Amino acid sequence: MKLERYLYSGIAAATLLFVTACSEDYLNAEPNAYLEEEAVSDVMKEDPSQVAAYVTGAYMDLYCGDKYWMSHDDFGLPAIKLATDLFCEDIAYTNDAHFFCYDYQLDNRLGNYRRTSSTWNQLYSVIDKTNTIITMLKPTEGENVQESAAIMLGEAYSLRAYCYFWLVNLWQHPYSVNAEALGVPLKTEEVYRQERVPVGEVYAQILEDIELGYNYLKDKGYHNQKIGLSEYASAAIYANILMFTGDYENAARYAEEAIKGGSLNSQNDMLSGFNSLDMPEAIWGYNVTEETTGYYASLFSHIDSYMIGYGGQVGFRKMIASDLYDKIADTDVRKQWFGLNSNNNLLGIVYEFEAAYGLEKYIQNKYRDVYLTSMGAASPFTSAIIYFRTGEMYFVAAEAYYLAGNETRAMELLNEIMTTRNPEYSFSGTGQVLYDEICLQKRIETWMEGSRCLDAKRRGETIDRSKSSNHAADLEHFNAITYSAHDYRMIYRIPQKELENNPAITADSDNQ
Repeated sequence: MKLERYLYSGIAAATLLFVTACSEDYLNAEPNAYLEEEAVSDVMKEDPSQVAAYVTGAYMDLYCGDKYWMSHDDFGLPAIKLATDLFCEDIAYTNDAHFFCYDYQLDNRLGNYRRTSSTWNQLYSVIDKTNTIITMLKPTEGENVQESAAIMLGEAYSLRAYCYFWLVNLWQHPYSVNAEALGVPLKTEEVYRQERVPVGEVYAQILEDIELGYNYLKDKGYHNQKIGLSEYASAAIYANILMFTGDYENAARYAEEAIKGGSLNSQNDMLSGFNSLDMPEAIWGYNVTEETTGYYASLFSHIDSYMIGYGGQVGFRKMIASDLYDKIADTDVRKQWFGLNSNNNLLGIVYEFEAAYGLEKYIQNKYRDVYLTSMGAASPFTSAIIYFRTGEMYFVAAEAYYLAGNETRAMELLNEIMTTRNPEYSFSGTGQVLYDEICLQKRIETWMEGSRCLDAKRRGETIDRSKSSNHAADLEHFNAITYSAHDYRMIYRIPQKELENNPAITADSDNQ
């Protein structure tokens, strides 16, 4: 398999580009650039540890975008999640004249824009690495798999499913809208379909991958300090996928499996800065180091209100929308995620803009860089990235149970998690009132965690920014006040480079 930058560069089905020496068996007086896939696979199965670098590379690509990084708003999955959250109503970007402003204005979707190109290339880059891992470790029928190889296969299949899940939902409307609509090209270790494969067929591959991934990881617990995909993280991905396909009973089951991967946060944990995988609820994430930090090109640079980055000292802050803020009970610990807090302002940042417009109470405290929470003991912008946590999965499970017709279990889960956030909480409503409460509390709980856009798309909701007083004044100019989550601007166009290099995708098919 030869992996290239753009999809059209293709796959050599029986060969593998292998650039690091793994065995003396490969020494040859007249070496070739390509090795037979079977030869490489046999060696890797004997010593699966040699595949670990590819797994590490896949996680690195997911976190930072690797060679497809193009700008300070281009840092892999964390940037994708922030950009898509900004499509919706819960983050107010009042001073929207900087990085991520075009996402907020619904004006960052065309094929010749940086956002579409970087997102496409970053996700397919991870897919390329998972294909390599699977090629090297995939067992033949009846062949036993070493535990270390099984874990890496589980990681690869789960990662591939997760990347296709994002791709198909960024480049097309949800599965429930039209399973026959044109989706995205499909590359696996066996086939390469260059055309826009229909959404339903992409989901068939996603479901096959996540089933394999979860089963390989099942009963193996955590194996790499929450950095590697565990059975719990794979279950979390599985649950979210099944919510889109409408298999709510199984979505609830897998969400509850994911919940087993952690314990609920204490109130102190909820106010700790969301910057460490030591958080009891953290299921999966990425530990950033001095060597891997993007510094200003990082999530905490853009969202921490008290740090030296773009969202802090530079002055382009992302705040909670006033309408959502007003819906948080005063006795709810999550209310303390917001409001200018002098105890957190260790660098003495001046908030002139917010003061001038009465916005101080909407300044976010949820995310604080580890440099600040450690009182300078850690390096700037080395905060861990949390991809999944059990708190989110409580709400996924509650919604799934409700949609599956089990309101009793949905209410139990809602009250179980909410009493840890608000000791005075007790909810007994039923029917649509219960469903609305689950959805609302999830919006509060996962604020700026990257789930709002996918939820809104899946449910076909109307995004309404008119109810908040602190959204940017220029949104009216962009017709970005009230719109459907199925608005055409909520899906990306195929990157221009892909159109130029892939004859199987035409300009006409890009318009669908």
